[in-house]
Formats: sequence, structure tokens, C-alpha cells
Amino acid sequence: MRITFTLIIVLGFINLGFASGEWIAHGGRSAAMGLSSAAVSDFWSVNNNQAGMAFYDKTAAGIYFENRFLIKELGTQTGAFTLKTKFGVLGTTVSYSGDANYNTTKAGLAYARKFGNRFAAGIKLDYIATALGEDYGKRNNITFDAGIMVKITDQLTFGAHTFNPMHVQLSEYDNERIPATLNAGFGFAFSDKLLLTAEAYKNSEFPMELRTGVEYKLGNVAYARLGLSTNPARYTFGFGIIMKNLTFDLSSSVHSQLGYSPQVSLQYAF
Repeated sequence: MRITFTLIIVLGFINLGFASGEWIAHGGRSAAMGLSSAAVSDFWSVNNNQAGMAFYDKTAAGIYFENRFLIKELGTQTGAFTLKTKFGVLGTTVSYSGDANYNTTKAGLAYARKFGNRFAAGIKLDYIATALGEDYGKRNNITFDAGIMVKITDQLTFGAHTFNPMHVQLSEYDNERIPATLNAGFGFAFSDKLLLTAEAYKNSEFPMELRTGVEYKLGNVAYARLGLSTNPARYTFGFGIIMKNLTFDLSSSVHSQLGYSPQVSLQYAF
């Protein structure tokens, strides 16, 4: 039992170590839909694909929590805010991952705007602070992420997003760098009740992933969601409730070897 637990800890920290400042999809909705987010427009587009903020087009605030593999040291906590203006949508995010021994703090300022009724673009400037114990100090880095979103038809949406395309250096030792990521895909609304998403995701450190998800509206306020992603194989599920201006989403992903990673998000649109 102790050996198994130790192995999980080690694998988890390896995962977190490779993910120093790495872009990770936020929000219980996308987390439940196979982590697909490139073509999804909602509040968490402020992190997932800034172009989606322009189609969401609301002033809102939200929080997000993830407990990766049910190990609190691998948890992520995020707060975010979006502001609708006549010149577009502004947004900001602040997130923290890890514990006192190893942690990453990430803050960003975002802006998105529609060009016509079907095209939007967005960008976010990111500050990333990585700390590894008292003896190894802290690294501070600046990078950015950006995305586009196209409403090809009223039902079909294409989205693409990149994080850290400059592949910013984290440490001179072994030329360690913050991973660069790129994801692109489609969302298709079969009706007002059914949404299907599919995308490809590439992290510069790992093989390409395929991500897909489905969302079905139950009644007037509830949503059920399922998803799947590859490399590694993960199964996702969750549900959401929208009550006037308040949205609550609960989800979990199931890693083929490391187990459950529950997520929860809550946001309020003013």
C-alpha cells in the first residue's frame, strides 16, 4: 500500500514538473467534455480560448478548483473576471498550483473582440512564477496565449488556441523550457439541447491528444456531459446547473492509471 501511494506521488509530481506554468483547460464544463475547449464559448474562455470571451460577451466572475488524482499537493485554484465593454471584452485570471515545496502561480490579462458576427480573436499576457523549495528559489517568466473562433454556420464553430508559442526558457540547466501548446477543433450544435465537440491538442513535451465531448441539456436548467481524451486515456463526466445568472459545474476525469481528478467551477454573470 505504501509503495503504491509513493508511486502515485512520484508520478504526480513528474506530471506537475513537466507542467510548470503549462496551459491547462479550466472550468467544469470543458473538464467534463474530454478537456475540449478550443471551440467552446463560455466564461472560462478567458483561460481556454480568449476569442470565446467575445461571443460570451458578459461581465462575470468565477472560481475553479481541481484536485488532481485526489492529492491536495497537485491541486489547482483559480479566480477569474471578465468585463464587457463597447470595445470588446477584458478579462483577468489568477491561479495557484502545488504546495510550499513546489508551486506555480500564474496571472494573466486578456482581451477579445468580435469582427463581424462570426469571427473573434483574443490574446492574453501571462506572468508565471515557479518556486521549488527555499533552496532553489523562484523563476519569473512572461509569455502569452491567443486564439481565434469562427462561427462557420449557426451550428458549426471552429476554434484554435496556442499557449507560449515562443517556448520560453524556464531554467538554463538542461535548457528547461515551459511547454508550448496548441489545440484546435470544432463544436457542432445539433440542436438547442445537444452539443458535440472534437479537437486535437499538442503539448511540445508529449504526443498529440485527441479530445471529444458531448453535452445534453436536461430540462430548462441542467446539463449532462461526457468526454474522452487520449495519450493518456482519460474518461470524463459531469453536470452543470444554470440558475438565472449563476452557473455551477461539477466534473471529474478518470486517468487510466492514476485515478480520479474532480473539478468544480462556479461563476456569476452580473
